Amino acid sequence: MFDSANFRRIPANHEIIPAQRGNNSFSRLARGYHDMQLRTGSRLRIASRLRTGRLQSFVGLQPLFSALVVGALALVCTGSTHAAGVDGNAVAQVALDSSNVLASAASARESDAAVIATGVATTTGLAISPLLVLVALGWYDFLQAGGFDAATDSLPLHAHPWLLIPLTSVLVLVLAKKFVSPVIPLPIRKVLDSAEYLEAKFSALVAAGILLPTIVGAMAAATGGDDASVVQTASLLPDSAVTIVLFVVMFLLFVSVWITFHVIDALIVLSPFAIVDTALVALRGSILAVLALALLVSPFFALALAIPLIVASIFFAGWCVRLDVFALTTAFDLLLARRGDAYRPVRAFLAARSSGAPIRTMGHAVPSARGIRFTYRPWFVLPKRTIDLESSRPVLVCGAIWATLRDDARNRGVIALPPRYNRVAADVATAFGAVPRDGLIRRGWRDFRAFLGSIFGRPISPDIDARAATGG
Repeated sequence: MFDSANFRRIPANHEIIPAQRGNNSFSRLARGYHDMQLRTGSRLRIASRLRTGRLQSFVGLQPLFSALVVGALALVCTGSTHAAGVDGNAVAQVALDSSNVLASAASARESDAAVIATGVATTTGLAISPLLVLVALGWYDFLQAGGFDAATDSLPLHAHPWLLIPLTSVLVLVLAKKFVSPVIPLPIRKVLDSAEYLEAKFSALVAAGILLPTIVGAMAAATGGDDASVVQTASLLPDSAVTIVLFVVMFLLFVSVWITFHVIDALIVLSPFAIVDTALVALRGSILAVLALALLVSPFFALALAIPLIVASIFFAGWCVRLDVFALTTAFDLLLARRGDAYRPVRAFLAARSSGAPIRTMGHAVPSARGIRFTYRPWFVLPKRTIDLESSRPVLVCGAIWATLRDDARNRGVIALPPRYNRVAADVATAFGAVPRDGLIRRGWRDFRAFLGSIFGRPISPDIDARAATGG
C-alpha cells in the first residue's frame, strides 16, 4: 500500500512513516525499483516454474497472463513514480510500449507458423505435380523480380529464364499430348505415355533438387530464429542441425506424396483406355487446384488440406512403389521393344497376394510340379525367398499391353508378365503348360477386323488369327 502524497510503503505493523523529502533522487528511484521487485517477485517465480515444467497447464493462459503482467507493471510503476514525483504520462508510455512488444512477439510467432504451413503445403503441391508447380512458381518469382529487366544474378535458380524456357516447352508438349491423347492409336499412345512417365520421374528429381532447399531454408529461418520470445523446440538444436532435420523430414514428405500421386502416371501407362487417362489427369489437377486456392486463402487452411494427403500417402506408399516398378518395367519394354526368353526364368509380378508376398511383388517365375515357383527379394534387397504358386489349370490371357497367367480352376490371376513376353506368348504358354487365350480387348479387336473383312470381302487369314491369339 502506498500513500501517494506524503508516505512511503506501509510496513506490516501499519505504522505510517513519513517519507524522507531529501534531494537525493537516486535514493527515491532505488526505493521505487525495490518496490517493483517485490511486486514482480511472484511473476518471476511462476515463470521459473513454467520453465521447469511444473505448471504446463498454465501455458494455455499465456495471453491473459501477459495482460496481467503488463497491468501489474503499470500499477507498480505508477505507485513508484507517485512516490518519487515522476510524471504519470511516462508510466502510460511504458505500459503502451510493453503491450506493443508483446503484440509484436505474437505477430512474429504467427508469421513463423505461416511460413512453416506454407512450406508444407507448397512441398505437397510440388510432389503432386512437380513440373507444373516448378514452372508456375518459377514464372511467378521471375515476374515479381522484374521480368527480363531484372539482373540475372538477383534471380533464384528456379526463376532463371535459361531453366524456365526449356521446362515450359516440355510442359507445353506434355499438355498437348494429353489433349490429343484420345485420338492417338493405342500402340503409339502407349509409347508416348511411357515417355511421359519417364519424364515425370526426371521432373520430380529436378524439382526436388531446385525447390526443396529453398523451401527448407525458409522454414529453417522461421523455426531457428534469434527471437527468444518464441518458444521453439527446434531452437534447442544448432542452426545446422535444425536445417538437416527439416530437410530430411520434408524430403520424406515429398517422396511419400510424390510416389502416391505418381501412380496416376503409372496407371496411364498400364491402362489401354484413353478416357481413364483423362479422368486420372483431371483428378490430380483438381486436387492441386484445391490446394492452390486454399493456399491463397490461408496457409493454415492449405496445411489442413495437405495433412490428410500426407497421411494417406504414407499408408499407400508400399502398394504404390510396387505398382510403380511394374509400370517402369512396362515403360522400358515398350520404349525399347524388348523381347523376352520364354525358356529362362521369366520376369514376373504377382497378380494376387500369395504366401505373405503382396500383390505386384517383382521376381522370377519358372514351371514346377505344383504349378509355378516364384523367387523374389523382400524389400528388393533382402535375401531371396521362394514360394510355390498352385495352378492346376493354367491359362495365359494375352491382354492389350501385358499378359497374365491365371488359374482357371480358382478363377484368379497368378502372375503378370511384362510386354517383353507378348511376342513369345505361345512359347511362354508351352513352357508353363498353359492354354493361350485372348483378352477382352484383343478379342474385340479381332472380331472388329473380322467384321471389316466380311464387309470388304477380305476375311482374316488363319496365320494372322494365330498371331493375334499369341500376342504377335
